[in-house]
Amino acid sequence: MNSFDAASITGADFTDPELFSEGPPLELFRSLREAGPSWSPTPDDWPDEEGPGYWNITRAEEIAQVSHDDQTFSSWERGFLLRSDEMVPLELIRTMMIGKDAPDHTQMRGIVSRAFTPLRVKRLEPVLRTRLNQLIDAVIETGECDLVENVARPYTCHVIADLLGVPLADRDLLFGWTDAILNYNDPEVAAKGSGEEAMIEATSYMLRLIAERENDPRDDLVTALGRAEFEGERMPIDMQAGLFIQLFVAGLDTTRNTIAFGMHALIDHPDQRQVLLDEPELIQTAIEEILRWTNVVMYMRRTALKDTEIGGNRISQGDSVAMWYSSGSRDPELVEDPDKFDVRRTQCPHQAFGGGGRHFCLGSSLARLELRIAFEELLRRMPDMELDGQPTRVRTNFIQGYKSMPVRFTPGTRETTCD
Repeated sequence: MNSFDAASITGADFTDPELFSEGPPLELFRSLREAGPSWSPTPDDWPDEEGPGYWNITRAEEIAQVSHDDQTFSSWERGFLLRSDEMVPLELIRTMMIGKDAPDHTQMRGIVSRAFTPLRVKRLEPVLRTRLNQLIDAVIETGECDLVENVARPYTCHVIADLLGVPLADRDLLFGWTDAILNYNDPEVAAKGSGEEAMIEATSYMLRLIAERENDPRDDLVTALGRAEFEGERMPIDMQAGLFIQLFVAGLDTTRNTIAFGMHALIDHPDQRQVLLDEPELIQTAIEEILRWTNVVMYMRRTALKDTEIGGNRISQGDSVAMWYSSGSRDPELVEDPDKFDVRRTQCPHQAFGGGGRHFCLGSSLARLELRIAFEELLRRMPDMELDGQPTRVRTNFIQGYKSMPVRFTPGTRETTCD
């Protein structure tokens, strides 16, 4: 029996991607923050095991409460999406770090955490800057491009593929698998193949790479996965695959979309773009505001393992809660004047990497480096970038993204020699 009060029911259907067709419903989130946790029923045609509904958690403090309380709130129980099988079957979600609880989550995170140490990330900067400028060079003379397809997408793919050890010739595979896994609600993407098929293909591919590393070990994550142990034995294949897939999916999609949405924000706020053009040393500070403003991962789900309370509401064992990060990052209790885009903010807390706790984004330091380099170079070389048509959004309620973002700018000259 759920404990929600009838007055707390919201009529909005957060499972419907159409509610997010123009981005997160920020006005609705504002109302929900004022009211506190609210209850939404699940659609009538959903399986009984999903439960009769879910709580919407929209205040930053309460999102952080759920995120940090991994003894009460589980990712394993029903996964991290509102419907546990909408991306791929739940048993596949559970192979990934994002779908695990302690102690398995802790051990898996430890295996890959050394790839994201501050020193190792810092060493990547020259390579990242060269790769980005090569991509800019490929379009700079034409005065137009698709910022997503020509710059943001290949840039982020090169970065994560280098860390994993995926050969350059195979990197388009990562693109296709990522789209199939994440953009399951978009008919155009879904027509190209399912997330389950993508995970099966990615697993077979990973096993081939691991076999090659047996005789040719390298300083990459594929080698580390092949050697990883779990409970004193070689890590099971499904867990190796779960880590491999989560790393390229998370590494590709969120950062490329933050670049695209961040540039769109600067185009829409030319005064703020001018601040960064006049004072490029502020770009590192501005990255936090861009992360807060765009907050491309809109939500995550958890399931209560025992009775608890959030915002004066009793949450019963078995209840699902949806943490709406897009709302938390606009909470006036977290950040002053949250609906103002201000690249000069020196205090800019946000929930773009989650609300903290065990599942806080492992690659946040790498993402910040990628973003800083991207905005430094794009603003330096394309300072007058404008939209050249409407961006095309992915149909989704999970990670807001653009499939394309046509832009124009004053043509420039090449600076590097492409590989």
